[in-house]
Amino acid sequence: MSTSNTSLTIISTGLPLDGIAIPLIGRFWLFLISNVLSLACGFFLFFHLVFDATLRHGLHNHVIIAVLGLCLFHELTVIPWEIHFLRVGVVPIKSPTICMIFKFIDTVVYTSMAKLVGWASVERHILIFHNKWIATKMQRILIHYIPLILIIMYGIILYGVTTPMNDCGRSFNYNSKLCAYYSCVYDSAGYSLYEFMSGGVLSSICIGFGSAFLVIRIVIQKRRLQQQVHWRRYRKMTIQLLSVTSIFFIIYLPPVLLAISQKLGVPSSVGSSYTTYASFFSNYVILLFPFTCLGTLPQLRTRVKTIFRFFHRQQQHRVVPLTVTVKPIRQSRV
Repeated sequence: MSTSNTSLTIISTGLPLDGIAIPLIGRFWLFLISNVLSLACGFFLFFHLVFDATLRHGLHNHVIIAVLGLCLFHELTVIPWEIHFLRVGVVPIKSPTICMIFKFIDTVVYTSMAKLVGWASVERHILIFHNKWIATKMQRILIHYIPLILIIMYGIILYGVTTPMNDCGRSFNYNSKLCAYYSCVYDSAGYSLYEFMSGGVLSSICIGFGSAFLVIRIVIQKRRLQQQVHWRRYRKMTIQLLSVTSIFFIIYLPPVLLAISQKLGVPSSVGSSYTTYASFFSNYVILLFPFTCLGTLPQLRTRVKTIFRFFHRQQQHRVVPLTVTVKPIRQSRV
């Protein structure tokens, strides 16, 4: 089917040929409302984490700030691109270079998020049980800051090199999300396996086992030492991690487990429809991330009340123009 015929089919039926029984207009409103709410929540959370000195200096908040920044960048670039496509059935700019750029951003943000959350699941063990490892400034640089920077730079460098590789002449479909483009490097089975293992599998192991073992270690430590003070001190870090990893357990991990089972011999037809819908809703890892962090913000209710009081006072102190009536002065007769 030609591109023009595909475009006419999408416009007339409202259903692209991707196997998802949700019309384009329904997807448009779903993503638009979700993106607006997520941006509002994300900016509110990012503002408090960055401009509050106590929260900004907390080591356990640095990964959250980094992931939140990636989410906001994705929601301001890639999501509007996809919303436009869902509205009209064609990408906003028909350019191979622009398609590659947005594909690069989408891949870097999604894969870096998983790696950062996986690292956070491991780092929580250091922050809670081995805090002597980060007692000095040099130790914090080596153990805390460098891994954080390397994870982000790894995604930028890797996909900055591989995304433009189109030596096989892969075509761009402007009637598909992100132009249906992916690099020709994925034609290599070796590279595809490497990225799947280093990205999906390793991140899933760190998120799953890291968060589960953290809860087990804390429960055992609490029962053995009966240290209520220490539990209250580390409870916020644990709840923050579990809140963040919850969306990865629901949205990110099941497709990875299904892909692992298929590589081990399960027929590819098994779970094919689930894979289609999982790919469509994968953006909700990004859209829901600010909400999972919002509940862990300390004194959230107080901060929200302060904002509402500020706007209420602004309305009360608003200067309202008054209409003054001046009566003419009657001159007396001389």
